[in-house]
Amino acid sequence: MGRLLVLILCFGGGFWLGSYRLLPLWAIGVLISLAAGLLGVVEWLEQRERDDDAG
Repeated sequence: MGRLLVLILCFGGGFWLGSYRLLPLWAIGVLISLAAGLLGVVEWLEQRERDDDAG
């Protein structure tokens, strides 16, 4: 559920920023990279938590 909420928030924010041209294209690219990195960290932490619960 949380992943879907983050996806909707990132998509909506990117669409809003792109439609009003509030940020240059390189800044939007940086934000996309940051969001992808944060989602990777979240997935890693969730996997680590599941491994700790199982063992």
